Amino acid sequence: MAILTERVECKELLEKLVPVEEAVKYVHDRCKVAISGFTKTGEPKVFIPALARHLAQNAPKTKIGLFSGASLSEDVENPIASFVGKRGPYMSSSVSRKMINAGEMDFTDVHLSSFARNLLYGFYGDIDLAVVEVSRIRQDGSVILSSSVGISAEALKIAKKIILEVNPSIPDYTGFHDIALPSVHPRVGWPIPIVNVNDRVGTPYVEIDKSKVVALIQSDKPDYPVAFKPTSAADKQIAQNVIEFLLYCQGKFNWGKRLPPIQSGVGNVANAIVSELYESPFQKIRFWTEVFQDGMMRYVEDDDKFESASATAFSFSEASRLEFQRLFARCREKVVLRPMWLSNNAELITRLYVIAMNTPIEVDIYGHVNSTHVDGSRVINGLGGSGDFFRHAYLSIVHSPSVRRLKNGRTVSCIMPYVRHIDHTEHDIHCVVTEQGFALNTEIRSARRRAEDIISKCAHPHFRPVLRDYLRLAGGGDEPRATNMEVLHSWWKEYDACCRSFPDPAPEE
Repeated sequence: MAILTERVECKELLEKLVPVEEAVKYVHDRCKVAISGFTKTGEPKVFIPALARHLAQNAPKTKIGLFSGASLSEDVENPIASFVGKRGPYMSSSVSRKMINAGEMDFTDVHLSSFARNLLYGFYGDIDLAVVEVSRIRQDGSVILSSSVGISAEALKIAKKIILEVNPSIPDYTGFHDIALPSVHPRVGWPIPIVNVNDRVGTPYVEIDKSKVVALIQSDKPDYPVAFKPTSAADKQIAQNVIEFLLYCQGKFNWGKRLPPIQSGVGNVANAIVSELYESPFQKIRFWTEVFQDGMMRYVEDDDKFESASATAFSFSEASRLEFQRLFARCREKVVLRPMWLSNNAELITRLYVIAMNTPIEVDIYGHVNSTHVDGSRVINGLGGSGDFFRHAYLSIVHSPSVRRLKNGRTVSCIMPYVRHIDHTEHDIHCVVTEQGFALNTEIRSARRRAEDIISKCAHPHFRPVLRDYLRLAGGGDEPRATNMEVLHSWWKEYDACCRSFPDPAPEE
């Protein structure tokens, strides 16, 4: 492990080194804090838990605003959650989720590409403090970020005060990052000169105003590992169906041997798809995505299979983290980390013909997608970047198991007559995939025909009759919706009986 003085080349900032117990005193009631971190990596793993302890002992009624790139580890967010009054734009903390659903925490669920810009625009007010994990401080005071970028560059630019958490226990990430910031009105936005996944347009460091740095603290904590469940038979079949759809598109749209860049969401299904893609005939695969994760590590040493990747964060299990450290230099040649306003940028997603793939909570028979709210009201995490990619992708693929077993033992269909919260409309979805098959939405066709396709090709056979009953009972119109309460009540009773009589085990939620 490197020592702190090897990572801090700027003597002026090294003189600001303080114990974390002193640094947390810069946080006050109603303080708006913007921090590093994206999908549980690159977060201030020493400062935030220490802040929670400090507030619990000295100011238990304090409420702060907490803004990050995306989710934080539960080890980091759960202790501080009870002191957070405002949170955005994404979280996966069980404590935060409970508080949001109880109305005890204001949560802003924003497209990630928009959130970073909104910070710069001042939509969320002044940012009092930026707390950012860095792997190195250069001689001139500029900083090298760590395993994620997210909103770190924006936070360091606009915050009134800065605390840097220097982490010598992690690798020195010099050379991984491509840092550039968007323009702010009335200045005209600049055209982003990226035409290939591995193009760079910014700097490998973040310039900061040294006078705003009030404290330097030391960390010795590596990123918390991400837990993945073993790949199930359903996950593998979903992945195979996605590959079948891509091979269909290859022939239909004359791609040749070149697959457009891939965006893959996080989670077990996404990892299964990336693994199956490795076994496919496609060569020189490129990823334009948010998170470089477990399933992508096997590509790094294979020049025939892999060309390059762009992301805003690394997110690994413990085994893959060790593999990443072994292949650190190789990854630096192949992978670039950007701010999330760039990784999720609409212009670039469209220009590069990105194929977007993400897992929702449920899909309806017309192709509308719910990614965030169970039963239409209880938030799970947030929209994240799925909307950025689905809205602007060359092809957008929503993949899900056809059924899911809830914790109460009830098996439900993930294909529904209507979703009770719409995050992505049918206008943005080109293909629905489950382990049963895939249904296309790339042609001009009626919503009713699309519904018939999704039911017959994507819904579980056990639920197809009840879904067809809904389509028949719903009546006329382009996108038939049952509005008669008696009809609806009768249908829901039929659906409930169908859930109770499901014959086989389903993947547990």
